[in-house]
Amino acid sequence: MDLAIFELDHTLICDDSHNLWLHWLILQGYASPDELNHYRLYVSHPQKTDVSGHFCPQYAAHYTHYLSQTLAPMNGLSCTTVANWVQRFIHRDIMPRVYPQARERLAWHRGRGDEILIISASGEHLVIPIARHLGANAGLGLQTGISNQRFNGATEGQLPFHQGRLERLKTWLSARRPLRYKQVFAYSHTLYDQPLLEFADIATVVNGSETFQRLAAEQGWYRQEWVR
Repeated sequence: MDLAIFELDHTLICDDSHNLWLHWLILQGYASPDELNHYRLYVSHPQKTDVSGHFCPQYAAHYTHYLSQTLAPMNGLSCTTVANWVQRFIHRDIMPRVYPQARERLAWHRGRGDEILIISASGEHLVIPIARHLGANAGLGLQTGISNQRFNGATEGQLPFHQGRLERLKTWLSARRPLRYKQVFAYSHTLYDQPLLEFADIATVVNGSETFQRLAAEQGWYRQEWVR
């Protein structure tokens, strides 16, 4: 059995799942439009990595603070209530944005009997159910705080982004021993997933930037363009 790892945002879907979720909450009246300002500050943050390519702790703190603020509308709500919201959100805003080529690639891996893991920096309250809808075996995202089956507005664990994404994957893999995979496939659109793609046996850059395309050529990684 092989393992296929897919980044979610801008790889399997043509948008950012957390941004879509925030807009959905606002549209439904569950969050204030002011929350969009937090998102704009997050995406405009000038630096995610330092000159050596290491993930900046300041960015991790910035993102975690941003996500904590966007979790506020769910604070105190039951997991069941939020799960019902998420199901409606997935049908309306996620499934129509899945690349046809992504569906084909997911089906190809399922046909081979591979295990499929979807990974994202979005909260696991989104990533895990999205993974189920896409026919994946598991999903990894930022862990959201739960107390007595209710969201508490906190975040937990390591931010699954850049090197932290690889570390989170390794933790997930170690918990699955003695299961072993013959090969690991990885798919991503972002240069920040370089550690993940270097870890994989077979790496594919999807809709990569010019810089990422050059790196893929140097590394001998596959390159694909997926469109809707």
